[in-house]
Amino acid sequence: MKFTINRKYFYEKLAIVSRAISPVSSMPILSGILFEVTPEKIILTASDMKISIQTTIYPNEENNLTIYESGSLVLEGKYISEIVRKMDSESVNFELVDTTLVRISNELGVFHLNGSPRSAYPDLDYYEPKNHFQLPKKELKDIVSQTSFACSNSEKTQRPVLTGINFKANEHELYCSATDTYRLARKKIQLNEPKEFNITISQKSLNDIVRSIEEDEENVDIYVDNTKAQFRFDETLYQTNLLDGKFPDIERIIPTEFISFFQSDSLELLRAIDRTDFIRMEKVHMIRLECNTHEVRIKAKSNEIGDSNEVLATASYTGEKLTITCNGTYLNDAIKALNTDRVEIDFTGELKPFRLTNPEDDSILMIVVPLRSYD
Repeated sequence: MKFTINRKYFYEKLAIVSRAISPVSSMPILSGILFEVTPEKIILTASDMKISIQTTIYPNEENNLTIYESGSLVLEGKYISEIVRKMDSESVNFELVDTTLVRISNELGVFHLNGSPRSAYPDLDYYEPKNHFQLPKKELKDIVSQTSFACSNSEKTQRPVLTGINFKANEHELYCSATDTYRLARKKIQLNEPKEFNITISQKSLNDIVRSIEEDEENVDIYVDNTKAQFRFDETLYQTNLLDGKFPDIERIIPTEFISFFQSDSLELLRAIDRTDFIRMEKVHMIRLECNTHEVRIKAKSNEIGDSNEVLATASYTGEKLTITCNGTYLNDAIKALNTDRVEIDFTGELKPFRLTNPEDDSILMIVVPLRSYD
């Protein structure tokens, strides 16, 4: 195994596959990155047996890759990434000088790093699931950014399926949803071909994927079945196991009939929520919206800290007089995820879930469950 490659480019590829390495593993070999070098390409692989990432490097003008000898080796992911990151040179040279000893060098210095043979690394199953569809890269990024905030915290939930985003395809429509049972985010996507599946993918996996995607107009190829999902983009394969458990039937909690309607400038509402952030009750950012056709007020109160009372200047409100209490953090997250200059909030009652939407984009909606009043 012997090759020369642009150092910065190579470090970026190492960083991509390193996302699959778990800090805690029952198999020490999984802390390593598998190098497989052929005359035509380099394949880098890392896995924790639940998530596997494989990226392929072909010679091009950007990476200046030159392959002199084929070979394979497993190198400790942390060590090889640190060495390449800290070497102060444009290119870096790799050479296998003994059975499992690699020489890493540039014009200024040399490192030697012990590795493990290819035979020590487990064989991973990369069979391609039959259900295939494509999404533009930007659309996949939007799905994750507009829904993942509503996923449950994995350390607090007894239902692992709530730590992921659910992808439910019905003919030409794909619904992407996340909920921790206190709030819900849903994004609707149009598919080019009819599909039928219902799977849930962990938030961590999807965040890793979108961080690895380059900003261009290309599509991501997605393959799914009942056990795993594969994402193929930019010569990279990202494979992840699906989350176990049945995702909640969210259709029954999405309100369709409303008694009042509220619109506001998003930035004004976000700033008003932020100004109440220091007023918390038992660490919960609890706010109250008092709405009537004349004005909308946002209030917060804590017996230990103090209170606030502010009129929203750009708000418009129609419908029944209403007072609703909710988690200010949840409201803030939902408004930001809508990514709109003006937000609409539709109410069904003071203690019933309310809906947030972007008036100019009907593909996305948020649901927040209110709290009982702090009085």
